Parts: sequence; C-alpha cells; structure tokens
Amino acid sequence: MEIHQLQYVIEVAKHRHFTHAAEEICVAQSSLSQQITKLETELGVKLFDRTTRTVHPTTAGAEFIVHAQEILSKIETAQQCMQAHVGLTKGTINIGAITTLESIDFVSLITSFHNSHQGLYLNIVTSGSHRLAELLRTSEINVALLTPPASAIPTDDIEFYPLANDEFVLITSSDHALAKKGTIDLAEAVNENFIFPSPHESIYNIYSSACRDAGFTPNIVCQSSHCETSLALVGVGMGIALFPLDMVLSRKQPNIAIVRLSKPIIKHVALAVLKRSYQPPAVTAFINYVLSQTSHKLSTLK
Repeated sequence: MEIHQLQYVIEVAKHRHFTHAAEEICVAQSSLSQQITKLETELGVKLFDRTTRTVHPTTAGAEFIVHAQEILSKIETAQQCMQAHVGLTKGTINIGAITTLESIDFVSLITSFHNSHQGLYLNIVTSGSHRLAELLRTSEINVALLTPPASAIPTDDIEFYPLANDEFVLITSSDHALAKKGTIDLAEAVNENFIFPSPHESIYNIYSSACRDAGFTPNIVCQSSHCETSLALVGVGMGIALFPLDMVLSRKQPNIAIVRLSKPIIKHVALAVLKRSYQPPAVTAFINYVLSQTSHKLSTLK
C-alpha cells in the first residue's frame, strides 16, 4: 500500500468517475485504474462497484476511505510540523555553557537570539569544559560555549570556533598586602592560600599551569565552581583567587581588590560543535547567530 494509492481512492470516491479523478490529479486514467486494481488485489476486497456510467464505493470501500483520509491528514500534519522546524518556529536547542562567559556577554547573546526565534526552546546546561565536550560527543547537547581543552585531550571530532579571550587577574580582599600593588608577578603569591574552581573545569588546569610556570604549587584551601561563593570567600580573607577580569568587574563584589599580572593569563572562549555532515536547522541558526555576533561566519554547516 502506497500513499499515492490512498490519494487515488479518495479522488475516485469524490468524483465518482475514473476519468474525472484522473484529470483532477493529473495522471493517466489507465494508470489510476491500474493502481486501484492493484490495491484491491492487495487488500483482497473490492473498493468500488463500477458501471459504464459511474463508480460507487462498496461498503468495504467506504470504510477504507475513512481510514485513508485519516492517514493522509496525519501525514499532512507531520509535514507541517517538520516545516515548522525548518522555519524555526519550533524545536529545542541544548546549549552547553561554562560559568565564565562575560567576555561574550552570554546573557545578552541568548536573549537576543530568543527574541528573534521565540518558537524555539533553549535548554542551557552549565558545566566545566571537559564535561561539556563529553556531552557533545553523546549528543546530549548540540553546541557548547567553553574553553578548548588542553592539547593532551583528544578533540579531533569537535570543531572549535574562537569567540573571545578572557584576561585573568589575581583577586584579594581589599585589606590584603597584595592589594596595594597594581601589578605583580604571580610568583609573589607563592605563600598564599588559594581558592580554586573544581578540577573538572578546564580553567582549573589553566590556573595550575600558571602557578607551575611561576615556580610553585598553589596551596589550595577551598574549591568551588560557584563564582559568587568564591568571590565572597576572597572578600572575607579566606584566600586569594585567579578570576576573569570581566567577571570581577561585572559582579562589583565589595571588599575585593584586583591585582593585574605582569605575565597575563589568557583563556580562550570558543563555540564547540561536533563534526558532522548535518545539524538541525534550529541548531545551525544558533551557530550562525553566535558566529555573526563575534565577526565569524559558518560555512561548513548547511
């Protein structure tokens, strides 16, 4: 049983005439007759009583027509739903994001995209870069805004599109001895207590590497992936921390001093997409939008 056979049966029932039905759907009358005969043979019942002047559905044919109309209606609904996805009036985008994205103003980016595509549902998953890369591979998220993992971690299956760079500074309580210095070498913090992010975040490795390059292993007294918590702990003097400059400035946390580093630590922020030949239209629209807002154009995804 094929879709066009259902359409032929409905047209014949409507016109009560093979020739008129054939003219309506622009097929040869012989072809239409053959297809209906083929369908009747397959079903094992007659669908129409034929006379020299007219055609009438049999009892079985009348019942079959009801089912055929329901099937075609559902097919049309399915096609309309798929067209809605293509037209970006419906669909879901699962977006992975690290917590520190002030350099690209993530909130404004998401808001402006949503305002242009209000039929789309945006699901934001917040985690560390390593975890987000894993979620990309398992298709639990469609895209991720993250820090590209260290070169030691295989990423041949992921495409990274650079978006921005974050400068990191040292933050201390306002009454800390280092707070009086505008700029220091990180080696001067050798004897300090540090507040670090969780190890599963790629930024943890960036901080650790910066300290090692400065000639020491940091004395980590607390780990937290919650930015406000870390800032508050620094403010009360529990320890010092390395933080994205844009984030510190945007939070305006009291009792915090910013100390620049003579050898700046730079973190790259990128849009990560799993390498594949096809992306859903809504996902492609989001990728193109993000890249257009950061002076990049996506040409590899269609």
